[in-house]
Amino acid sequence: MKTFSLPQALGSIAVALATFSSAKAEYIGYENPLATLDQRSLDALAIEIYQNNSFIVLKAEANVAYQTAHGLPISDEASSTLDAAIEELVFSATQNAVNNDPYYLKVYWVDVPGGKYFYDNPDCIYRIIPISSDVDYMVTGYRHKPGPTDVSFSLISDPNSQNFVAYLAGSNLAVIGDGSYTITNNSSPADGQTNQIQFTTPAKHDITGHSAISTAGIIADAKWNLQEAIVDYGVGTLGLKTTVSAVNTLSTPSQSSTLGTPASQDSSFGHFNLTDDEALVVTLTPGAADYFVFPGTNPWMVTVDPGSSQISLNNKQSVANEIEDYTFVVSVTDPGVYNEVKTTGLREGTIMVRWQGLNPSSSSTESVALEVQKVELSDLASVIPSKTRYVTTQERALQLADCVAGYSQD
Repeated sequence: MKTFSLPQALGSIAVALATFSSAKAEYIGYENPLATLDQRSLDALAIEIYQNNSFIVLKAEANVAYQTAHGLPISDEASSTLDAAIEELVFSATQNAVNNDPYYLKVYWVDVPGGKYFYDNPDCIYRIIPISSDVDYMVTGYRHKPGPTDVSFSLISDPNSQNFVAYLAGSNLAVIGDGSYTITNNSSPADGQTNQIQFTTPAKHDITGHSAISTAGIIADAKWNLQEAIVDYGVGTLGLKTTVSAVNTLSTPSQSSTLGTPASQDSSFGHFNLTDDEALVVTLTPGAADYFVFPGTNPWMVTVDPGSSQISLNNKQSVANEIEDYTFVVSVTDPGVYNEVKTTGLREGTIMVRWQGLNPSSSSTESVALEVQKVELSDLASVIPSKTRYVTTQERALQLADCVAGYSQD
């Protein structure tokens, strides 16, 4: 059995972690508790491989796939950000490759700046550990109070397609009095075990005779990861989940166990195209979710400047309507309402709404919902609830400062 520990104040899992709170620690310098020695060494290796390998053919394939998924015409505004989005996709594929050895495993935060792709969530910290069904694993950690808003511990079968195999909800995590916990990853029957994430195939307990993966092997993995990502995210997420819907609409919330969506999550996808005088009005029903977030991203599913703009709002940051649903306004021009999701000047973009902390494989999709309509800004007051909270210029500045402080907190 392999045993490893996690830094204090952070939760993780032997395969994938999604920690959702009202803020995400920004990766600035090495004072951040996420910047462990393993993190720094893996980042350095990923940067070295990324800089020394051009991936020209695969970048061209990704470019074509993304443009095809977007559909014609492609505006100058959308075209101007495509190359940067492809570069982030390449770096994320490299990140997955440098930490892909289950016999020399490390805990790795993979959504650092420069590696954003596929609807990165400003509230979210993903930490990934590679494992093998040949080995039993034990994860030890410590949880400080009050802890994140939501944590999920998930076993995934592939770092790219991210198909979920098994799941441990943070609400079911058994923590002893001092805040410590242990999670086991094995194929043994549950038999009363707490904090177990069970493999679907018996472990062989073969931990000898394995050499560390070579640089050439890492480069080969990075290329394979990128090939898969082009299909999974360029074709699948952007094309088949997002732009398949009519513009300025959002899909019916649904659960999925693929493409990085946890089993406890409902999601809705869509894209917008607005003039300076238009707005997208979205009313969201939280249902039984512990956490929801409404973020806006550019046409290629990447957040724009989350550290200094209010490009997303969650249930802690937004204000509810009288009947406990939430109305958000997406617009190029500031509409003066509290629940504004900024487009950062973009007239085109994408949206992935998330409801987290639901029961997997339940009828939770019946309890969450949203309604969407495009309106003229001049008609906004007649569409949104009469008691909608508005803000002054000074109040908006304070609200933005709170968002920036929350995002950058350690």
